[in-house]
Amino acid sequence: MVAVGAGPFAGHVEQVVQERTAAGDRRIRYWRLDDTGLDHLGRHWHYSARDNRLLADRLTSFITDLPIRW
Repeated sequence: MVAVGAGPFAGHVEQVVQERTAAGDRRIRYWRLDDTGLDHLGRHWHYSARDNRLLADRLTSFITDLPIRW
């Protein structure tokens, strides 16, 4: 499982992941959503299609580096 931290709640999400990891859960990882370079040109400052592609690429890279066995 990948828990995504973003905005003002990122620290809370990271704390939960740290607690789960400390409790022995090795199936959870924390990924901070990096909004560097996003244009937020979607409606009401949401992500644009371009932003979604950038974030998808970043998340794909993160997941690709995880030691997942299918």
